[in-house]
Amino acid sequence: MAKRLTIVQVSDTHLSRSHAWFTANWPVFVAEMHALSPDFIVNSGDISFNGPERPDDLAFAVACHRELPSPWRAIAGNHDVGEAPIASRLNQPVNDMRLEAWRTHVGPSWWVEDLEKGDLRLRLVGLDSALMGSGHEQEAVQAAFFETALAERDGRTTMIFTHMPPFGKDPDDAAITTHCMLPEPRRWLLDRCLAHGVTVLASGHIHRHTQCDHQGLRIVTAPATSFVNMPANPPADISPMRTGYLVWHLDADGLRHQVVRPRLFLSIDASNWTEEAKTTTSLPERPLPANFG
Repeated sequence: MAKRLTIVQVSDTHLSRSHAWFTANWPVFVAEMHALSPDFIVNSGDISFNGPERPDDLAFAVACHRELPSPWRAIAGNHDVGEAPIASRLNQPVNDMRLEAWRTHVGPSWWVEDLEKGDLRLRLVGLDSALMGSGHEQEAVQAAFFETALAERDGRTTMIFTHMPPFGKDPDDAAITTHCMLPEPRRWLLDRCLAHGVTVLASGHIHRHTQCDHQGLRIVTAPATSFVNMPANPPADISPMRTGYLVWHLDADGLRHQVVRPRLFLSIDASNWTEEAKTTTSLPERPLPANFG
C-alpha cells in the first residue's frame, strides 16, 4: 500500500462545561477519529467557548482533546485569548493574562511539528493570529520564530495554521474587520509564505469551508464543528456552512484535502440565540449534559 500521511483539521469547537451550548458534535468527532486514526490532529482555534474570561473553558477543551487517539496540537482563536486591540469586537484584547492562561492549559502559542513517513516529509506550523497587529511584545517573538521555522524547513512540504484567514475576498482590502487578519500582518504573512514556497495556509474562524489560490499558495478555511451563523440573506447553496472537519492527505501525488460532514453532526444555526444575547459569549449558562461523551 502506498505511503500516506493523514492530518485532520478540526476548528471552532467552542467547548465549555458551564456553557455547553455546542458540545453535541464532539463525541461524534472523537468516535470518527478512533475509526480513522490519523497521524496528527490540529484544532485551528476557538477550542473554547469563552477562554478570555473563563480559563476553565480552556481546561475543559483540553480534557476533551485528550480523548483523541492521535497526537494533537491547537492554536489560539479569538474565543481563546482575545483579539488584537484595534479589532476587538468582543472587547477582549489579547494580553499577558490571557496568553498565560493559554500556555498554562493548552501549550505554546506557536509551534512546529514535523511528520515523516518513508520519503514523505511534512512540516506543520501553528501561529497565534491574535498577536498579529496587536502590538504585544510577543508579536515580534512569534514573527522571529516563524522566520526560523520557514528558513529551516529543509524542503519539507509546509502547512501553516492560523485561526483567522488572511483575507476575505480581496487580499488588498485595507478595511479593518474582525473576519480576517489586519492588512499589515496579512501582507507580511502572505509574503513570507510565498517567499518560502509554503503549500497551504489553513484557518478557521468564519465557520464555513472555503478555498482559493493566491499566487500558488492554497488558502483553505475549515468548517466549524460547533455551530453555523446563517446570514440574513443566505446563499442558494448553504452546504459550505454545514458543520464538519477537514482531512488532509500527503502522498506521492501531493497535499490535498476533503471535507467530512458526519451524518450524526448537528448543524445548529445559532443566529436565533445570538440575536437575543447580542454575542455568542453573552449566552447564559447551560450545564454539560449528563450523558456527554
